[in-house]
Amino acid sequence: MALPTIVSLSEDALKSVPKSYDQASLALGATHWQTLIRVKIPAAFSGIIAACMLGMGRAIGETMTVLMVTGCAPAMPHSFLDSIRTFASTIAIELGEVPYDSTHYYALFSVGLVLFIITFIINMASDIILHKYQKITK
Repeated sequence: MALPTIVSLSEDALKSVPKSYDQASLALGATHWQTLIRVKIPAAFSGIIAACMLGMGRAIGETMTVLMVTGCAPAMPHSFLDSIRTFASTIAIELGEVPYDSTHYYALFSVGLVLFIITFIINMASDIILHKYQKITK
């Protein structure tokens, strides 16, 4: 589900690389494939990483579709074909019917906090990787 977003944004990032980069690479005798691998992708790398992060965020946030596809069984899966329940789908299903100010209510908010922390760690890791890559290319 997130793949169309990643592909579309990555394509936009590659198209935003100036034509002069292509022309200079081809003028120096590089093939189109070498130009793509050694010039265009490094120049558009931050946009490609941003597209991947946006796609991952979208995949994490797609609650209702994942809820329907996974079977939504609150049991430990024993194989890859068993039904599962994700954090986001657990919150979506149970929050509407749980009594306010109960232990269950706060447990659902704890699940949301864990989901937030996972997303934060992924974003922080991607930011660190981008900054290290930018230092290497300069």
